[in-house]
Amino acid sequence: MKLLIALCFYLLQPALWVGVIRTYLVHRNRVKRERQLFSSAIYEDFYEGRHFVRSGLILGVVVSIVFGGFLSVSVQWLFLYELLILVGLLIFPGQLFPVTTAGLVSVVTILVPHVPQLKPFVTWFNNIGLTALKVNPLNFLIILTLIVVGSCVFLHVNGGKFASPSLARNQRNNRVAVYKFNEMSIIPFLMLVPGNWFVSRFPFIPMFQINGHSYAVLIIPILLGLKLTVKRSVPRSFFIRLSKSLMVLSGLGIVLVGIGYVAAKTILPGIFILILGYYLSIWLAKHEDNRQKFEYSEVMDGIRVIGIQPETPAAKMNLQVGDVILTVNEIPVANEDEFYRALSTNSTYCRFKVRDRNDQLKITETAIFKNSPHEIGVKTYTHPID
Repeated sequence: MKLLIALCFYLLQPALWVGVIRTYLVHRNRVKRERQLFSSAIYEDFYEGRHFVRSGLILGVVVSIVFGGFLSVSVQWLFLYELLILVGLLIFPGQLFPVTTAGLVSVVTILVPHVPQLKPFVTWFNNIGLTALKVNPLNFLIILTLIVVGSCVFLHVNGGKFASPSLARNQRNNRVAVYKFNEMSIIPFLMLVPGNWFVSRFPFIPMFQINGHSYAVLIIPILLGLKLTVKRSVPRSFFIRLSKSLMVLSGLGIVLVGIGYVAAKTILPGIFILILGYYLSIWLAKHEDNRQKFEYSEVMDGIRVIGIQPETPAAKMNLQVGDVILTVNEIPVANEDEFYRALSTNSTYCRFKVRDRNDQLKITETAIFKNSPHEIGVKTYTHPID
């Protein structure tokens, strides 16, 4: 019963439902863009929603089981964190700041009692009744480390799996495909909140007495996610590399937690180190992507594959985004019209000569849907070079 009440607290959070709505809008806009570019969507599947739910539930259950009975946050931290998530999702719907949000709220919560300039926050908290027992600031560093770990897992599992292209222009004003990752999840994290604030206002909230103090048991929504554009790298490989960088940062976070346990004065610098390390990891990944000489651009001697529709013949042909199809059924092709005319020469089978992103040649072939060459599943630039 207590767990059910804690779950209801999670389900009633506005940030959760704003996140759900945002995820749906991202999906709708992606499908609309794909239909505008290719007349039909590459991925009709609502995979953003599937990742939102699956990642949130799995990570939330694991983290809650391991840390649920040990970590506590103050009412002030909880209030500021959820407020900042909600404001961020509403005012900056195109951006996601999971590490920044948790880090900033933790810094403010730690500094408020000690910085005279922040005393108005204390007065404001007291005026609205948000008074509670202080918690060990080490908990904030642990939570931030867990968010970095969660981001690492989220990107490793979901990043770049669905290569949905957008079109841009390079410095030579040629069209190039870029691949946007814009996904999020909100994980349910079981935590303890000390103080009597919940007792006086929400007597139905489950409470525990520890050493004479009351602790509310709540499932708190924690934001994960990232918005990032891959311009030159293989999208899946890019996010695998980024997740490995975040894994290293997670290890550093664990070390900082250990140091903070021994020396409390290192907790605040540790929070700043994790925030800076997170953005440094993203900057290094983007810098490495920009250094690549390859571009998903139009070519003169073939047609560039910039999307592959699942469950189609193209998905079975060992094609990758970035490949250039040189010939179809032994016929050279240089634009989409020539591509489909060449496909029509054989109504049941096709054979491609392809140059991959490393300039290596390969031959790939498959059966196609009878009399339906337009259902091959290869998505290319729909018009010749301007």
